[in-house]
Amino acid sequence: MDKQHLISRSQLAERWGVNSKTLDRLRKTGRLPWLDLTNGRGGKPLVRFREEDVQAYETVTRMAPFEQGVRHNGIS
Repeated sequence: MDKQHLISRSQLAERWGVNSKTLDRLRKTGRLPWLDLTNGRGGKPLVRFREEDVQAYETVTRMAPFEQGVRHNGIS
């Protein structure tokens, strides 16, 4: 079985050129699926995003990884 490629908040924020708080807003409103890797132990969640979910979101919103000087649509 292949391992899923997981992306951290900071990696995705850099990829999209946004603040990590923007990602928190997207996941808390259910617009971006995420995984909590703390296994229900309580405390602060260890947030990770599956590569395939990120790519699906990019496709739906017509968003591409961050390019210097290019503003992206689809993230508010």
